[in-house]
Amino acid sequence: MNRRMAGSFIIVLLVFIVSIFNYRSDYIRIPMDESVKTVAKEKAVNLEIAQEKPKIPEKSHDDLTQGTSSSPNIEEKVQLPEKVAEIKLPATKEVTIPVNQAQPVINESVNTKITVSRGTGDIPAYENKYIKKSKSNGIFGQFKYRDTSGGRIEIEPEWIAQNIVNITLPGLNRKVQVHKEAADNFIEAFTYINNSSTMINGKLVPLLSLIRSMDGTFVSRHVNWNPDRGLSNHSWGTAIDINASDHFRRVDPLQEPNDPNLILWEQAFKPAGFSWGNSYADAMHFELLK
Repeated sequence: MNRRMAGSFIIVLLVFIVSIFNYRSDYIRIPMDESVKTVAKEKAVNLEIAQEKPKIPEKSHDDLTQGTSSSPNIEEKVQLPEKVAEIKLPATKEVTIPVNQAQPVINESVNTKITVSRGTGDIPAYENKYIKKSKSNGIFGQFKYRDTSGGRIEIEPEWIAQNIVNITLPGLNRKVQVHKEAADNFIEAFTYINNSSTMINGKLVPLLSLIRSMDGTFVSRHVNWNPDRGLSNHSWGTAIDINASDHFRRVDPLQEPNDPNLILWEQAFKPAGFSWGNSYADAMHFELLK
């Protein structure tokens, strides 16, 4: 009997001890789990901070470009501006290349201006442009030129600068361009016109009133604007056209004794040394031959 009671007591005691042990194990495990969770959270936060650091580098741009950062991510981000620069450089070249290609055209147009053509270099800028030569026109000289369009020509600017001058025609008070060697003859002819009169149908008429239009002196062109013909004396600045509208023809002195251009020829241009184009049906035209 005593043995049975002792055995039961021992069994109850063991159950009690096991119960106490299980209770203390549960009590201890709770703080351990929380501490582990706390450590895990701290590590997660540190990990997130470490991942966010490359986004805001603390080093200067110079340090980054020199590769002083030990982070691979930062090194890759530092290289990006270099790649962008490499992409932008060709765009800059594309802008400047057309300008460089266009530069010779700009220089050529500048070199052909009159002011440039007066340079003292051994080879004028326009030399290769004016490949034709005019005839030698006595004291009025010879020039180089090129054909343009519609019977017009372009004379070398240097010759124009050296030979063509501006004068004012007496009576008309109009400025015109003529050859410097012909200037005195033009002034003489228009002095006669300004100071003289003639009898027409019994009336005294001033010669100046016979000029209805003055139609050009120095004009660079072919005869009658025809490129297949020679150069007009207008190209030398030694000719003048008067009353052109109705005098591109021949005047018959016997039938038209009072024709204005006939009178101007006889009383002004002939005494001043001019010839008249009436012989080749160009009664508007007076030119100086020397």
